[in-house]
Amino acid sequence: MRLPRRLGEHVAALLVAVALAACSTTIRDLNLRPERYYQQKVTVVGHITRMQSVGEETLFEVTGERDSRSLVRAPGRVAVAVGDWVKVTGVFVPDARVADTNIYDVITAEEISKTGPPWFPDIK
Repeated sequence: MRLPRRLGEHVAALLVAVALAACSTTIRDLNLRPERYYQQKVTVVGHITRMQSVGEETLFEVTGERDSRSLVRAPGRVAVAVGDWVKVTGVFVPDARVADTNIYDVITAEEISKTGPPWFPDIK
């Protein structure tokens, strides 16, 4: 009798994890309604398509699963390269100054880590 009950608990936990993963913020969400996420901490996953060092900062473009793009500003040098899949956590701001240029809708990175591509692309 205990086996089916425990199995049901594990299945329920798995379904909750999948539901939470499906509700996370995506780059596409940031592009569709940026004002909804301004000044909030966000975490997005994507691959780096362009990167440039500007003074003491690094500016790079992260592309999501459906070719949605967002700019990320990171202090100093970063240990990632073009083509890497990354998970970026930071504050989404309406504008930021990089060198002498204002850029808009930028994630100011607090944490950047390498990750792999999504297991189930295009779920949303």
